[in-house]
Amino acid sequence: MSDDIDRHRRLDRRSYIRALGGTGLVASGLLAGCSGDDGDGDGGGAQGTPTETGTGMGGDGGAEATDTEMGEETATETEGETGTAAGDLTIGMETHFTSGAWVTALVEGAQFYALELGHDFELFTNGQDAQTQISNINQMVNQGYDGIIVVPWNSEAVTGAIEDARAEGIPVYTLDIDAPTEAISMNVSWDDTVAAQRCGEELVGHMREQQPDAGSYRVLEVRAPPGQNISRARHEPFVEYIDGQDDVEIVGTLNGEWSRSTANQRVREWVNANDAPHGVYAANFTMGLGTQAALETLDLQVPAGETGHITHVQLDGSSASHQALLDGYMDYIVDQPVYFYGAIGIHYLVEEIRNGQDALPSVGTEITSDDLTIQSGSYKGVDLWSEPVWAPGQIVETDSGHRRFVTNHVEISGDNAEAEYLWGNIWT
Repeated sequence: MSDDIDRHRRLDRRSYIRALGGTGLVASGLLAGCSGDDGDGDGGGAQGTPTETGTGMGGDGGAEATDTEMGEETATETEGETGTAAGDLTIGMETHFTSGAWVTALVEGAQFYALELGHDFELFTNGQDAQTQISNINQMVNQGYDGIIVVPWNSEAVTGAIEDARAEGIPVYTLDIDAPTEAISMNVSWDDTVAAQRCGEELVGHMREQQPDAGSYRVLEVRAPPGQNISRARHEPFVEYIDGQDDVEIVGTLNGEWSRSTANQRVREWVNANDAPHGVYAANFTMGLGTQAALETLDLQVPAGETGHITHVQLDGSSASHQALLDGYMDYIVDQPVYFYGAIGIHYLVEEIRNGQDALPSVGTEITSDDLTIQSGSYKGVDLWSEPVWAPGQIVETDSGHRRFVTNHVEISGDNAEAEYLWGNIWT
């Protein structure tokens, strides 16, 4: 009987949401084009097809992916305080996998925050199968969940299930990876393109500072597989920036396949055939670590400030990458506030459930830490969410017509590589 009462309570809430409005944006046309419905701007993961996974993952964030994309680092077990078991709302999360440190940070960041606020949280995984993801979303709809969070496996395939959920008055939020439908209330992710350009800027600056007499600089790029949206987002802005520098040339581009071992092998082969570059850019942390392994094998791993140092910049951090920064082998990392994605999504999901879509921020709005408070809690041995490294965020409109919350990126150097707020120091 209590289950029936609870189910009716959820259905009544959904009826209330439907009465407040449809799936359209409160504002439109402002700052459009930053994110496309094909996933070009997901910020941390790849969107659109099963092969377009990744950031930190990929990315990552990443993300954003397969276990090799996350690196040969294993997921950790859930730890910490878990809030009230019987929550006010029931929130479900559907994702394609939970292994790998980056993905674990993404999933547990959402789980921990839901529990911190006292909500029920249920996790569904699909084993990288689109039909299973659709079935899981349908199950949540049939069981009367209050809200649904999705990390799409196949963005095109899952749109129908998302639209069915919205038709039942259930808000759907996507994290990292997005899907091309107006029925999504909000996607939360970073912007890979901004991060890739920042890597280009830092690479050039560090090479010029450390080797001022070189005259010209040769750069090796270790990129992700061509054809993926995330790969393009992490490749093209970097190349465009380097092409604009008269004294810098990309002399080699290698497909590292998101893999440490592949990057290691291909960098060794390339250097043996072409001599060492002045600098390298890796599109995620696994390929970056593979690059460093190759340089070590070739006796070219030299700390910054010493003759022969090869400037190294990359997207996505990890504990091993942070140590390489501290040792002077890497120079700069730009990373994702990945464990904030779920917290931000849940904050706005709850707002929408209780107050309707008019409670969500308008397109074109900049969100600061004064505007959005993420309640911190003790998890994984740290005061999680206490440092608002996501801020400021920008509310943009996707080509599909829904909101996207674009977080800020996190810049890492030797000065902050040991900071507790870095996901790589918490989950890896």
